[in-house]
Amino acid sequence: MRFFSSCLVLLLLGCGLARADEATLKVNSHGIKVWTYEIPNYPLRGFRATTVVKSSLGGLVSLIQDTDEVQDWVYHVNKIELIKRDDTLQTFVIHAEVGFWPLKDRDAYIQGRVVQDPKSLVVSIDSVNVPTGVYPDDKHFVRMPDVQGHWELRPLGQGMVQVTMAGRADPGGDIPAFLVNMLIQENPYNTLLGLQRVIDQDKYQKAVLKQIREPGQ
Repeated sequence: MRFFSSCLVLLLLGCGLARADEATLKVNSHGIKVWTYEIPNYPLRGFRATTVVKSSLGGLVSLIQDTDEVQDWVYHVNKIELIKRDDTLQTFVIHAEVGFWPLKDRDAYIQGRVVQDPKSLVVSIDSVNVPTGVYPDDKHFVRMPDVQGHWELRPLGQGMVQVTMAGRADPGGDIPAFLVNMLIQENPYNTLLGLQRVIDQDKYQKAVLKQIREPGQ
């Protein structure tokens, strides 16, 4: 059902990665694995999903930051608007609108940062919702009270990159937690399918980002 897509406002979606022995493998298909896991003192489960694609690191970061094309690959996210961006500090604030049909659509303001480890060249993108009250509520949406997300882009050699996304999201409202938990794996699985489909486009693979260093540079 479409309204469970909230669990990915994690688009750019820090949320720590669960240990392997704490997570349950829910999906293993098309080169994508999705695990879910319990979070102490939290009613909703978190998720971790991985796949491997052929791409530059800059290409993946460019895709994740391309708010104009989000509907082409992020599962059921209707729109992402860039509110603030500082390329020097590599920080950003976005406003995400998420389809929840047949219920009222959700929204969230999310702040995050892009960081690259200088030795391993692993790129991490961590995000969390902006504190309540900073941006006014919109009557057309239910504001999501808790969103945390993490992307990890790990170069494997020979142009291959392991892409990991993880996170949690509370859609707000009166949706029972067991329903959200039951279908939480749909969003990361379909989003990584979308990433696989579009990542080889020239506009991403020819992108050069001065803040991202590629292997061999």
